[in-house]
Amino acid sequence: MTDHEFERVKEILRYLASEGRLVTPDDRAGALFVAYCAEWFRRESNSTFLRWNDPAPDLFPAIPDSCKRDLADRGLRYWRRDLRRSESGREFLLTVALEGGFPVRILTSGARAWLRDYLRSIMRRAIASRVDTLEEILEIAEEERGRMRKSYQHADFVALCSELVEKLLNLRHRAEAEAAGNIRNSALLDIRLPSWREDLPIYVPAEDEALVAELLTGLLDERMAGLSTEGVEARRFLAKFDGQWITALQLLADGEIPPSKLPNLPTQGRVRAVPTGELSNHLSGELALFEAPMGEQRRWRVLPYTRTAKLVRNFPFSAAVTVTLTSPGLAPCPLIWPHGEPLRSDLLVFREDEGSTPDKPLLRLLRSGSVSSPHKTLYVLFPEDWSIESASEAAIAEIEVLPHLGRRLARLVGTAYFRGGESESIRFRVEPDTEGREHELEFQSSTTLGFDLADNQCELAISPVSPLIRDGGNQPRPPRAGELFYRRPGAKWAEWQGRIDASGMVEFSLRDPVADIQIERRLVALFPVGAHVSGAMKDARSGQIRLEGLPGWKASIADSSCVTDQINATTISFRFLGRPLYRLPIQIRPPVGDTCEVIVPLVGRDGAIALSDGAILEPGAQVDLGTLRGAVAISPWRTVLHLGAKGARSGGLSAAVDGELPLGVLKSAFDEILASLPLQDDLAELVFVGDTRLPIFISRYRSKQLVHEDGMIRWPEAASGSGIQPVARMVFDPRHEHALESEALGVWRFPERCKGLCLVYLRQGADVVSRPLPVQRPDSPEIHTGNLVSTFTIADYATRQAEIGHALNGIGQEEGGFRWLLEAATHLNGLPANAFDALKLLPSYPEALIGLLFNARDAGERALIWSLQNELPFLWLELPLSAWRGALEANLTAISTLLEPIFGAEKAGTQALGRLASLRSELTPLEPALASIFSRVGMGGEATNIPSLKDLTAGYIASQIHRSNEGRNDLAARLMESGLKLPPEILLKSHEDFAGLFAPILLAASAQAKLTIEHDLALLARRTIREDPFYVSGAYAHLLKFYGYK
Repeated sequence: MTDHEFERVKEILRYLASEGRLVTPDDRAGALFVAYCAEWFRRESNSTFLRWNDPAPDLFPAIPDSCKRDLADRGLRYWRRDLRRSESGREFLLTVALEGGFPVRILTSGARAWLRDYLRSIMRRAIASRVDTLEEILEIAEEERGRMRKSYQHADFVALCSELVEKLLNLRHRAEAEAAGNIRNSALLDIRLPSWREDLPIYVPAEDEALVAELLTGLLDERMAGLSTEGVEARRFLAKFDGQWITALQLLADGEIPPSKLPNLPTQGRVRAVPTGELSNHLSGELALFEAPMGEQRRWRVLPYTRTAKLVRNFPFSAAVTVTLTSPGLAPCPLIWPHGEPLRSDLLVFREDEGSTPDKPLLRLLRSGSVSSPHKTLYVLFPEDWSIESASEAAIAEIEVLPHLGRRLARLVGTAYFRGGESESIRFRVEPDTEGREHELEFQSSTTLGFDLADNQCELAISPVSPLIRDGGNQPRPPRAGELFYRRPGAKWAEWQGRIDASGMVEFSLRDPVADIQIERRLVALFPVGAHVSGAMKDARSGQIRLEGLPGWKASIADSSCVTDQINATTISFRFLGRPLYRLPIQIRPPVGDTCEVIVPLVGRDGAIALSDGAILEPGAQVDLGTLRGAVAISPWRTVLHLGAKGARSGGLSAAVDGELPLGVLKSAFDEILASLPLQDDLAELVFVGDTRLPIFISRYRSKQLVHEDGMIRWPEAASGSGIQPVARMVFDPRHEHALESEALGVWRFPERCKGLCLVYLRQGADVVSRPLPVQRPDSPEIHTGNLVSTFTIADYATRQAEIGHALNGIGQEEGGFRWLLEAATHLNGLPANAFDALKLLPSYPEALIGLLFNARDAGERALIWSLQNELPFLWLELPLSAWRGALEANLTAISTLLEPIFGAEKAGTQALGRLASLRSELTPLEPALASIFSRVGMGGEATNIPSLKDLTAGYIASQIHRSNEGRNDLAARLMESGLKLPPEILLKSHEDFAGLFAPILLAASAQAKLTIEHDLALLARRTIREDPFYVSGAYAHLLKFYGYK
């Protein structure tokens, strides 16, 4: 219906009501009633909770429900539509609502809406499988219907979704066939086919166009290849690489998160997330940026600092996904990433991910334990010694043995039962292609007990315990009769009769008493209220373990690396014979039950650096960045850890240590310090302020540079199990690494596919552990033609550097000129940026550097390119405004030139300007001060919600007043001697005591070409950006204007 028709139908209904024809229905009244209600539910309903009176609250309450059902029955028969039925009877209201089609209000409810996720999953799978016919899309939609609300899982609505996806796919293919530059598909369609929205099988009222646009344009514009990257959660996968299934993790960090899911964080400013625990063994540096809600916003905004589409391979299912949140003035806060809890079940159920392809199968975890799901095919990972029983002949399509995981993988198309090998084992049931049911056992979270469990398959809880059951998204409830059983490991099961007052290891079994199946089983270590285990070092090699609140419990240390002495029932003294461990495994036994192994952290008398394996670094030790992965700085009292260049008297960065500080928080600072040093083999140092012991020296690499002789690479130190592998990366194609092939003991050859200039180095996991060695291979794929890539063929170093600089100067005018830089900058994967000559020279060519940022293709690439300032000697805010203006003009010209043959000069210019406007909105979340830069170069107005410079400087001083490690400075005199004018808001403050006040002055003056930032001042600017980005961003806006006046 049109808007006019809709209003006219309602008027007729009012007339029919006044004539009594809705209370005594006839066929025509029923036809009008059904048509109006169906249209109302499509236009106005904002919930899947349906009520008869909502479409006309002024008319329908007076009509008995029996009359409404009669009207619906007559109307449906008039329109020749079938009445839906369910187990509870005939569904008149639901049938009418579904006949209306898409509920537009639900469809526009944002990125978390179930309908949006459902449509996206269908489209992603259709693109991955290269299907575009309605029948094929409908088949995918049927398999994905489990993503929908249950009340909409009907064939007609699934078909409607399929029809919409088919139309959108056709539009997407049409736009991609004429793709030009970075122009979005939706923008291309707006010009080529202005009426494209009208051709979709969905009604969009004029007032809702802006709301629906987010969904429709997102489905047209979003990069659908590979994994979905939107959201804030951890996803677990089984992925098949080189014919073998491996465990994998995807960390999503692009979306919003409610404050209730975060620890106590500041109400304004920014918080950074760095990996800890197992995650730190796979990823380094900052993962994501959390921005506090502003204005009417209610959720934190999360932005990625890494590629979220990339799988973290071999991440154990039993490991939690943990990070530390850090910001100025905030003690580091540990956080388990949403949905990042460890998986402790023996039975894990997966479904095929929408990013899966026949060449690269990808299975995404659905849940653990017994599962009923609408997905037509499910995959079950279960122990090798478990039995599997099929409920029908064809239910089990395939079983694959995975000896490296100690598991089997079953592909199910029908119901199957799984049972463990023990005598009292209760079976699990997995049901594909059935209505989904979710039941989960919940335990009250335990308080900090001072230790971790050594067994990842076990979890902690406080006794007495009262488990609850959560059904789907409902509130947790107490177990009903026959649902919950418990036992000591190896004992007989007993039914739960109330709260359980026990200690030690206890197993819980959640069951469905009707189906006689086990839904999930959990192993829990119960400890009494007030229990605590603490460990303290008395000197470098000896210490004590103390039990508190554990009457009758006994502890012992089984580690052969130390000798022990039982002082009394609650205290054990120990002494290490060799290298001390920071995390000490001990055995504790309750008065009744089995022994439990726990890991107790040891607090030292002096500040120390503890590695992830518990080893304490001795004073004067030298380690590489990779060895520091997962390390923590520990101190029994609040102290300050200083990081700087070896032997430097000034500069560097300081961080407070109060108990523990994960060094991952300082990863970017390590990169910055090492990047500022002239040689790749130069060292940084870590020292506790006031400590007279030798510092800890930090190198970029652990191993010596590899040797190239007679076309072979010599590396005689290969050790099995070390995980270190010699690899090569072609400079011409920097996206991929290629493992070297063993020729003989200690001798390695290049794969045949490696041609031209290559970098050869050692890799261990996420770390590059040797300095890259450039090797010129034969059969170079390029000759020097003047463009950037061809300069890599020049053998002479000085000539090559000069030609690279020449190419960077004109890279904005070269079609596709940024392609190589993008690939190199976004695929470093631990390789230093300055290993590539072109990246190393970028800071000397700021217009090319900014152009690289402008040409990033998504949020992940923008974040990676932005982080280049942590590895190369430049800061984005110090780059001259003239370079920003030049890069913007070059980008505008490049886009206009690409579009002009398609749209004509006028429309091409309009589209190019629109692209630059969207570029501003995409970049300012990385750094709010960029809004001031864009404004100064003519791209948008000034930000209006920035505090005054007076308030900003006062706030900065207040936040820094308790720092005792910063001495007095003479920066005001030094800058004024160079001819730089200083604002009164700085001069009137105690600037001699707070050097960081000058950081935004340095950046803004450099941007306005009034100052060249010297090395020690650059470190000061970096430190202040890290400690108080809110001050730097706000003050920069004022100072950019201050130094812009002639």
